[in-house]
Amino acid sequence: MKNKGIYNGKSALLNQLMRFSGFALFFLCMMLSSCFKEKPIKQPYIITNAVYVADMGMNYTKQIYFNMETGRFVDSNSKYDYDMAFDCGFTYNAWVNGANLSLVSRTGKTSLQDVTMADTIHGWHVELGSGIPDSNAIGQWQTNLVSNQQVYIINRGIDSVGHSLGFIKMQMGDFSTGSNSYVVTFCNMDNSNLHTVSVPKQPSKNLVFLSFNNNGVVHDFEPVNTNWDFIFTQYSVWFGPPNNIPYKVTGLLTNPNMTYAYFMDSTSNFDSITLKSVQQAKFTTTRDNVGYTWKRFNGVAYTELTSYNYIIKSGNDQYYKMRFLDFYNASGIKGYPKFQYYLLQ
Repeated sequence: MKNKGIYNGKSALLNQLMRFSGFALFFLCMMLSSCFKEKPIKQPYIITNAVYVADMGMNYTKQIYFNMETGRFVDSNSKYDYDMAFDCGFTYNAWVNGANLSLVSRTGKTSLQDVTMADTIHGWHVELGSGIPDSNAIGQWQTNLVSNQQVYIINRGIDSVGHSLGFIKMQMGDFSTGSNSYVVTFCNMDNSNLHTVSVPKQPSKNLVFLSFNNNGVVHDFEPVNTNWDFIFTQYSVWFGPPNNIPYKVTGLLTNPNMTYAYFMDSTSNFDSITLKSVQQAKFTTTRDNVGYTWKRFNGVAYTELTSYNYIIKSGNDQYYKMRFLDFYNASGIKGYPKFQYYLLQ
């Protein structure tokens, strides 16, 4: 399946990015009514009657992991902590940070030093929240663990106020079977600060992460892949014709190792949903089946769609019903998703 999230344009990308915030806000108004150890975190909020609040912050800086069986927020990190992520299982996909609206241009060239911004002529690929490998932004970088040596230009995305985080040239080397590591070379667009970093797989994790800051820093802050069901995070979506723009949204992505979900309906009484309501055929591996669609933006504020019912299947083959109740805290500050779920009997 081809990546549908490709951003094309002959004008300078930076100018396009500076227009994203204002233009995308208008579009939404119209179209959408260190640490290498897993550590416990202060629980953002746990309320009675199976109601929880995830404290992402008003700028959605935090990425927060949740375990449905224990009813606990397992861990968290800043979405600015990394630029790339790499598969740790039996697959070898490379990803960029969709939480920051990172984009990738596949230059088709193999000489790192020869690549310039002019090589973005082929357009930009968006890292979509669906998590489907054959639609990711980097694409197929290897055959039998041998790199095709393609040079990528990575737009590192934007910060909380829409400022560009800059551009990096990146090239994947052959996967090192001896050290079970990815080999990544990167530099600035003017070829300064050239570095090669080994990124070892972590067998108990879904992903291992790389930041281009400080000459390249490897992180494995994601919890053990059997210890969480979903993550609250920003991620990228693609708004197609006639506007054709990528945009950041805030929502929930499931754990691709063990958790599946689907939107049930907006008509059933939440209290009446039972195990008999589950439709197995509706579960897919797509990570954003819950996503951000449980709220709407009217240009001023968000409205929660409390009638939207979701079914979650966890790694221990337990089934849950889930709904969202709010996106604001008691002080009226956005970035605090309030949700409720129950084990289906």
